[in-house]
Amino acid sequence: MPGKLPKQASLSSSSSSPDQRIKLLIDYGSLVEVDKNLAIKLYLRSGREMLRMANMYCDDGHFESAFILYYKFITLFVEKLREHPDYRSAPPSELSDFKRKVKKVFPIAEEIKLKLKDRYAEEEKIFCQEQMRLAEERAAEEEARRAALEQQEREDKELAKRLQEEEEEEVRSEQDRKYLQLREKEEERLREEEEKKRNQNVPAAAGVAAFGGAAAAAAAAAATAASGSSTLPASQGLDGGHPAISFPAAADGSALPPPPSYSQYLNAIAQERPQVPDRSLKKNLGKQEPSAPAPEPPSIDRTSKPSIDHHMSLGQFGGQAHGQLRSVVVPAALMSQFLTAAESNTLKESETMGILCGKMSQGCFSITSLFIPQQRGGHDSCDMENEEELIFYQDEHNLITLGWIHTHPTQTAFLSSVDLHSHFPWQKMMPEAIAIVCSPKFQETGIFKLTDHGLDVIGSCREKGFHPHNKNPPLFEDCMHVQVTETGGVILEDRRK
Repeated sequence: MPGKLPKQASLSSSSSSPDQRIKLLIDYGSLVEVDKNLAIKLYLRSGREMLRMANMYCDDGHFESAFILYYKFITLFVEKLREHPDYRSAPPSELSDFKRKVKKVFPIAEEIKLKLKDRYAEEEKIFCQEQMRLAEERAAEEEARRAALEQQEREDKELAKRLQEEEEEEVRSEQDRKYLQLREKEEERLREEEEKKRNQNVPAAAGVAAFGGAAAAAAAAAATAASGSSTLPASQGLDGGHPAISFPAAADGSALPPPPSYSQYLNAIAQERPQVPDRSLKKNLGKQEPSAPAPEPPSIDRTSKPSIDHHMSLGQFGGQAHGQLRSVVVPAALMSQFLTAAESNTLKESETMGILCGKMSQGCFSITSLFIPQQRGGHDSCDMENEEELIFYQDEHNLITLGWIHTHPTQTAFLSSVDLHSHFPWQKMMPEAIAIVCSPKFQETGIFKLTDHGLDVIGSCREKGFHPHNKNPPLFEDCMHVQVTETGGVILEDRRK
């Protein structure tokens, strides 16, 4: 065990407390079920696989995954396996061996848990600091947005005021211009009337010549007096802003009626005045709608327990989405090596089988060894003997089982009903387990796995030997999680006599 856990990606949320995150791992690790219809030796083999994989995860630095598998191992052999009807008939030496292993696993799992808890506490601290930083950034952005809105509002008010003043000035200028035109027309009319009256009085003036210059002088003096009294001082204008205008006197010496006053003029044209735009509309000039705050990321409910897949399934903690499988790398040389080893049986039209062993690195499985056990083969089946040899070999080389391979000397590559039942326990214990079928006669190779429907059907089927199954929907399919590479080979271990 390393002294300190390295930094690594974690799929449990940093927003949860360290205790909550540890509880999630424990909850998943305790989800172990025992199928009483499967032979107990399969669970003993599964236990060995769990420990090997947990050790591999430790070597890779995937400590969450290692903790889950260690916890599954403890749960299986301390609690669940006792429910199996054949538990008491299992080899006592093997049960004693697993009890010793459980005692060793307990402190390892506890050490990982404590170190994970310390790492989670550090991640929680970093998470809280990040949340504070984000909150401060949001507050600063909100303050800047508020200040910008206030500034925009001030500018809008100033713009609206300026626009209104300009419009009012235009209105006043237009009113003054029209008023001056009206007064000029009125003065012109008055002068014309005066001229007309003067011309009408010329004959009467000739009949009274006796009065001579005295009357004329008197009339002139009266006219001058009347004219002088109707003239505005030069310093007085319209509202103090226009030059004085003289109004001519009537011929009979009385002042003519003045043109309408400026106030009367304004009243007369009030209906024609253009309307000033509503101030509330001007406030919106150039104003932009405030941008909506960024939506919070959707919260994920992590309180519900994940459903059970397989004993060595890690679900979200292994980086796999629901139903997703880790990759299995298969060297292309594996098939040719196996066919060469099986050639003598193939000539006798007898099947040959082998066990695919390998290791895991960075979440990916690689087949590194082909173990051909002692076996008994026939025209359409093949059974392994002395399984203990496989266990010792895997323990010695720290290998895990990734599936099996066998030949169909006279048939095409497919999974027969016997093959389906043979593959079921492998895939039940490890979801990535594959079944490779080589057909030398038809020169084809298939790499298969049971479908989810196939797992349900075969898991509930109690028939032995060859028997029919409904093939719709299909019970097996080509593996999509396998990568066949042209580089590398495998170690061949042939234990046949």
